[in-house]
Amino acid sequence: MPELGRTLSQARVSRGLTLEDCERDTRISRRYLDALEREDWKVFPAPVYSRAFLRTYSQYLGLNAAELMRLFQSQTEEPIIRPLPEVPGPASTASMNVVLAGVVVVLLLFAGAFLFFSRGSGDDGATVTNNPVPTITTEGQGGGVQQPGVGKPIPEIKKGEVPDLTGVRADDAIMALEQAGLNYVIVETEDASGTAGVVSSQDPAGGTKGGSKTSVTLVVPRG
Repeated sequence: MPELGRTLSQARVSRGLTLEDCERDTRISRRYLDALEREDWKVFPAPVYSRAFLRTYSQYLGLNAAELMRLFQSQTEEPIIRPLPEVPGPASTASMNVVLAGVVVVLLLFAGAFLFFSRGSGDDGATVTNNPVPTITTEGQGGGVQQPGVGKPIPEIKKGEVPDLTGVRADDAIMALEQAGLNYVIVETEDASGTAGVVSSQDPAGGTKGGSKTSVTLVVPRG
C-alpha cells in the first residue's frame, strides 16, 4: 500500500474504527474512503472531490492535513504540456484574393435572397426569434470558449463568513469555502434533487459567521 494510503489506514485502525464508522461520522461514502486508503484516484468523478475528501478524512483521523495534501499533490502532479510553436501560413496571392472575393459576393447574394423570401413568407411581416441557450465564458479554456451555463456565479466571499452556495457548481463552491477559510464536507448522493454536480443544499446557511472549526456540509446530486 502506498505511503499516503498506508498513513490513513493505520490511523483508522489505531483508533479502532471501521470504514462504516468513518462513513457515518464524516458522511463520506465508504467507497471513496476505501479509494483514499488504496490511492485509487480513478474512483473519484473529478480531482476536486479527491482533494476535498482527503482533507476531511485526514482531519477526522487527527492527521496533519496540510502534509498529506502536499504528499497528494506530489503523487498526482500532472506533467506540463507546452504549446506547439505557431507555424505561419502561406502568403496570400492575388489569385487567391480574387477567388475569395468571388465566394463572398455569392454568399452575400444567397443571404439577401434568403432574407427577402423569409420576410415574404411570415405572418404580417412579423419574425420570431428563438431565445438562445444561456452560455458562460470560461477563461483559460481556449481563450474564452462559451459553454452551456451550469450553476449560478460564486457570491462575494468574506473571510470567516459562510457564503450562500446553493445552486453553485461543486468545484466552485469548494474554492469559495477555501477562500473563506472554512472547512467543508461534500455529500454526493443520488437521493438529492437538482442538477448533477451543483450544490442542492448546505448547512449552515449562507451568511452564518464561522471560524477555523466551522465545517460546511454541501449536498451535491450524483450524476
